[in-house]
Amino acid sequence: MERSLFAAFIYDTVSLINCRITKRLTQMADLTRMANTLRQVRRLHWIVVEDWTSTNHHIHEFLLFTNMSFTYISQATRESTNASKGNDQKNAAIQWITRNHRWGEQAVVYFADDDNAYDLRLFEEMRYTQKLSMWPVGLRGGMKAETPIVEDGKVTGFIGWATKYRVFAVDMAGFAVNVNVLWDYHPMLFETQMPAYTCCTAETKFLEQCCTIEDIEPMADNCTKVYVWHTKTGKPNYVKDDSRLDHIYV
Repeated sequence: MERSLFAAFIYDTVSLINCRITKRLTQMADLTRMANTLRQVRRLHWIVVEDWTSTNHHIHEFLLFTNMSFTYISQATRESTNASKGNDQKNAAIQWITRNHRWGEQAVVYFADDDNAYDLRLFEEMRYTQKLSMWPVGLRGGMKAETPIVEDGKVTGFIGWATKYRVFAVDMAGFAVNVNVLWDYHPMLFETQMPAYTCCTAETKFLEQCCTIEDIEPMADNCTKVYVWHTKTGKPNYVKDDSRLDHIYV
């Protein structure tokens, strides 16, 4: 299920935004909020991956209504997967990109959460990613922000959670890669089998396949500004199961 861009310009980078969604009461609310942000971004293709065995026709109808360029597929988390949540869905998105993206068309790949908050400047800046770009993520790692440390325009380290054990101590919302990375280091996928003690290392394990710290291109005014916040939608106080509302999809 998809809607394609009506025109393509080699010199104008496309942003390929991957988003994993899960079946929950706030799913449509989160998607609506995110769509209201993404629909303002030029030259963007939204890849929505449902963590289920099939897609949802309500979600598909909503995506059509946004009039955005999108792809909507399903990939249930496998029982054998013991890595960070969402890795199976991110891999499904990567596989879709490598099968469908036109070679030679410039593009940047970004892995988004449907309940984060985004400043539109983030998507414009990431277009200039040559290999790997990074920026701060607000409200992450038990701190007001996780961020690369930049000295003289180069990343020299990180401020964040477990920096001692992560080469790239960055949140999933804090980086983007040029689409060419997926071919230059093919197969470039997220790990789905990881020892228990390596919890929360999906980002660094993914990036270690292709990059070094020297490759990082600091964005957001040399990582001094926050353009994305790791927010979370609270669980609704849903106490009544009223069958009279079964006809309403929220």
